Amino acid sequence: MAEIKPIENNLKFSILTKAQVAEIRAATLTILEEVGILFPSPKALKVFSDHGAHIDPDTQIVRIPADLVLEAMSYAPRSYTLSGRTPGTELLLDGSVSYFSTDGSGTETIDLITGIQRPSTKADVAMMAKVADYLSSISFYWPIVSAQDCGACSPLHELEASFKNTAKHVQSVTIIGEELSQSALRIGEIIAGSADNLRRNPPLSSLVCTIAPLGQDKDGIEGAMLYARAGVPVGFMAMPNLGSTAPATMAGALAVGNSEVISAMVLMQLVNPGTPVFHSILGSVMDPRSGGYITGISEKYLCNAGAVQIAHDWNVPSLAGAFSVDCPTPDSWQLGRDSVYTSLFTPLLGAELVEGLGLLRAATLLVPEQILYDDEIYHTHRKLAEGIKTDSDQIALDVIKSVGPGGHYLGQKHTRSKIRDIWLPALTHPAPMLDDKPPLEIRERARERLRKILLEHEPDPLSQEIQLEISKILEIAEKG
Repeated sequence: MAEIKPIENNLKFSILTKAQVAEIRAATLTILEEVGILFPSPKALKVFSDHGAHIDPDTQIVRIPADLVLEAMSYAPRSYTLSGRTPGTELLLDGSVSYFSTDGSGTETIDLITGIQRPSTKADVAMMAKVADYLSSISFYWPIVSAQDCGACSPLHELEASFKNTAKHVQSVTIIGEELSQSALRIGEIIAGSADNLRRNPPLSSLVCTIAPLGQDKDGIEGAMLYARAGVPVGFMAMPNLGSTAPATMAGALAVGNSEVISAMVLMQLVNPGTPVFHSILGSVMDPRSGGYITGISEKYLCNAGAVQIAHDWNVPSLAGAFSVDCPTPDSWQLGRDSVYTSLFTPLLGAELVEGLGLLRAATLLVPEQILYDDEIYHTHRKLAEGIKTDSDQIALDVIKSVGPGGHYLGQKHTRSKIRDIWLPALTHPAPMLDDKPPLEIRERARERLRKILLEHEPDPLSQEIQLEISKILEIAEKG
């Protein structure tokens, strides 16, 4: 059975003051009304035109009046539930807990058996879905790499491999365009049982990336419109790069990214008022010496965390970014430095969803055992976010009185009970070897645990009937 242990935030934390959030909101409304957003989609342009936005048909730039933005966003629900395939996998997005996922769409992997780096495949998507189904740190699954052996329909094959190998909610980050989106929604209906069930208890959601600066992708936005009409959750992620696709300041990057995301959310509410949407901004920095892409840097950590507050200012759930470090190997000082900030900041700010476990080299490389390093960081942060409880059972005054000065707590029933609540990091603190042999090196321990999970864990299976129906959809999609 799939197990989920979300992070419960009992501590309070903020990056931006209320005044700063208000300033970014005001800048966003100005950008949307006076600068505009590029929507290279005749269908999107017609929707905006029908609702009173200002359209330039030659440039395809949409300028959205502030009152239209505010009215449309008032229909977006603050909370809703994402479902999995089985009971116990539901994710209530209300800010009380944070649910983490894998990272997504890597292109290369280090083969678990041969150790050789190669292009990722559908089998890798399936393998890591099975691992995600087992790990309690993973609440929902992004297909972690791309199925590069499956051609133009690879996003649908990724979806099939995911649903076959995890009972948890699946969120696609590669399905764009009307044809692929229609097929994906049909697969979602089959998993849910009907179109109505898909709307009420969606086992599938979609994330669409905007095009920085201040633009949308035609296929991405038109696919999202289909999700909106079906009432299936759809989110938008802006990825401003300080100095290249956004101003070289964090506030400027957040204003640009927020304008991209909000413009897409407004469109979804115009298409179908009440469409469940979620908000995401992931920052990065241009290396001024080379033009390169830096993700392991303070500006990224602050932007990703501040974006959670910006999402909540618009009264919608947030999908925050964490992990996804620059380094190419899991057992490195750099990973230890860069992985901790956003994966702790974002849940302390109340992010409903957080993506990022399992990839290296700026989310392009899958080293399979890496996900266990991230899992250990996750659970460390889960315990930190819980804080310290001070009820009578935790203070244990009666036990303290019973033991008294100079005594020992080892034999106490309270100790035997509560010691089991202490989470032990298995990679850094392995169980003692009975034969007094030294434990394996940490990376090999991670590989051994991963092999054990893949050998022993059995996700709740899809019925043969459902698998057959999904296969038919894939066959039709591949024939075009």
